[in-house]
Amino acid sequence: MLKYILTDINDIETSFKNPISMSIVSSEDAPADSFKAIFAVSGKIPEIYSVKVLKGGEVIFFGFVDEQIETFADNGILIEIRARGPASVLLDNEAMPQTYCMPTMKILYERHFRPLGFKGVKGGEKAFPGDLVISKGMSEWQVLSNYCEKFCKSKPVIRDDLVIETGENYQPDMIYIGENSPIIKMSRTINRGAPISDIYARTYIAGGYDMYFQNEMAKNHKINRRRYFNCADSKYKSILYADNIIKSTNRKYESYFIDISGILGCKVRDRLQIKNKRGEMRINELHYILDSSGEHTRIYAEVIV
Repeated sequence: MLKYILTDINDIETSFKNPISMSIVSSEDAPADSFKAIFAVSGKIPEIYSVKVLKGGEVIFFGFVDEQIETFADNGILIEIRARGPASVLLDNEAMPQTYCMPTMKILYERHFRPLGFKGVKGGEKAFPGDLVISKGMSEWQVLSNYCEKFCKSKPVIRDDLVIETGENYQPDMIYIGENSPIIKMSRTINRGAPISDIYARTYIAGGYDMYFQNEMAKNHKINRRRYFNCADSKYKSILYADNIIKSTNRKYESYFIDISGILGCKVRDRLQIKNKRGEMRINELHYILDSSGEHTRIYAEVIV
């Protein structure tokens, strides 16, 4: 059973164990995890600031409240809490426009992330050659994401303890689902509309699209989808981005949906193996749910090509 700790704006914690409903959604396509739960309370509670969800002693969600909705009835009060993970702070704050020459994560942390309440940074210790351009309207999340993608060739990870990881040395866990696992439902999808078969890249401002990338997997499956990428005018992406597009779209070719009874301790980006199923998978979306059928975990995983 999960434990829910709600902290109000006066830093007073209130513990709950039995919400009426609950969902936690983590997705690789969304920087901030989302949380929604409805609790029945006997009296009015103060304005809630943050939410922590624990499975045993392990934190499976921490985030800051966006909305607190109170519904009054004759038999009590229902409180709905909607929150997002720590990356929401970076998404909601605009960065000051400027240009960094040979940026380091230490400098970015001190100037951009520590003032927003983050507790530390892991990775990106060295200075990288080149510039990091922060344009008007960019969020602090875009600053972090652009830095990691351009210089570390990775995606950042925002931990529940408010530590930022550049992701360059990120080590995913391996999750095993065996024949005795309480699988409620499982389905497999082949998405032929995902892989890109050919990419032509423009590497010089005065040049043409003369660098060619071919996707052997797409060709082998008779998929024909061509794209052109102008890296000469890109401030944030190198020529390697074209190859990364091929790899990321290949992962979306074959995927699985697994609905499991109970809360399975895993994270987005973790590796997954299912007994008697071909290949290793990568979790790209994760749902923890409490509804009328009880607690269960929904996993969307892509087969690693």
